[in-house]
Amino acid sequence: MERGKLYYASLPFARLITGRWTAEVEPPAAPTVFVCSHSNMRGPLAAQCWLPFPTRPWVLHMFLEKETCRVHYRDYTFTQRFGLPKPLAALFARASSGYVSALLRAIGAIPVYRGSVKIKETFLATVAALRSGDSVLIFPDVDYTDSSDGIGAIYDGFLLIDRFWRRITQDPLDFVPLRLDTAARRITAGEAVRFDRSADRKSETVRVKEALRAAINQA
Repeated sequence: MERGKLYYASLPFARLITGRWTAEVEPPAAPTVFVCSHSNMRGPLAAQCWLPFPTRPWVLHMFLEKETCRVHYRDYTFTQRFGLPKPLAALFARASSGYVSALLRAIGAIPVYRGSVKIKETFLATVAALRSGDSVLIFPDVDYTDSSDGIGAIYDGFLLIDRFWRRITQDPLDFVPLRLDTAARRITAGEAVRFDRSADRKSETVRVKEALRAAINQA
C-alpha cells in the first residue's frame, strides 16, 4: 500500500507530538489483522508514526469526509468531550476537519459504518485490503478514552472479518495483538491468534477475543 503525500508531510510533526517509540514488530508474512488498544489516541498515533510498515486502520466513517467530520467535531468532540462553547467548537471543527479527513484517506483508512446496514462494506473493503497484501489495524476498545496502555471491554464485531475471509479462501487469517508500553516507549507484538474453523463459531469468537485482550494486557 502506498500512502498519500499528506501522510509523509505530516509524519515529522506527528512524531514530535508522540515522541520516539520503538516498534518491535516484524512485517507480517501472511494476511494479518493487528489489534491494539486505543489508549485515548496514543495507540493510533504511535502505530501510524512508528510501525516499520504501513497498516490500514479501521476508522469511523464520518471522519473520512470533510463535512461529516466537521459536524461530528462540532457537535460531539469539541463540545461534549472537551467542553468548549459551541462557537469556539464550530471554529475549531471548521479549521481541522478538512485536514483530518484528508490525512485519514492518505493513510488508507477503512471506513467503519457502525450500526448501519452499510457495515458489510467495511468487511468487504477489509477483505479486499488483506487480499491485496495490506495489513489492517483495529482498535476495538469500548472505552477508547481510557488512557492506560491496556484494554478493557472490547467490541467483538470485528472478528466477523474471519467469516468474510473464509468465504473467499481457506488460507488462515492471523489476528495479532499489539502491546503498548508507554514507560518504555515501545510497541511489541504477541503471538498470532487464529480461529479454529472446525469448532463452534460462538465459542471461538469468545476464545479469540479473550486471547487477544489478555495478550494486549500482558505486562
